[in-house]
Formats: sequence, C-alpha cells, structure tokens
Amino acid sequence: MGAIWVRIMNDFGHVDDETPSCAISLHKEYRGLGIGTALMEKMLDSLRCEGYERMSLSVQKANYAFKMYCKVGFEIFDEKDEEYIMVNRLQG
Repeated sequence: MGAIWVRIMNDFGHVDDETPSCAISLHKEYRGLGIGTALMEKMLDSLRCEGYERMSLSVQKANYAFKMYCKVGFEIFDEKDEEYIMVNRLQG
C-alpha cells in the first residue's frame, strides 16, 4: 500500500540536526482512504514517545497531501518557489 519513514539528514525537509524529516508515499489506488493519515498519526505518536520535539517534511505546493499535513498539525516553516517546508510541533 505505502510506506512512511523518518531520518535526520540534510534532505529537502531538513530544518536542523535534532528534527527528523519525514517521507511518505502511497500507491495511487490507496490514496483518499485515510491510510496516509493513519500512517502519519502513528509516526507522530512514535516520535512523541521517543521524546522528539518536532518533525519536518517537504511538500510540493500543488500536492494534494498538503491538506492532510495541515489536518494532522503541520504548519508552514519555510517556503521555496515550488514547495513548503512544514513542521509539526510534537510536544504541544
């Protein structure tokens, strides 16, 4: 169906060396069914339990998933020409 993962590295969603950045991908036929939201919420919960203060990601401005990211608590941290860097403040 899909996958979600986080890592701390200097990638598109990088904000600092203490904040994991996230990548998520679903096969087209599984989009719009709540699976991405469930995966994201589980990852956010896992990072909270591990004591992380926030998680980041990069998303193209035209990506339909932008609304889902906002729904689960991400906010725009930085803006580039075609993408947003978003951050979810996990601890509050």
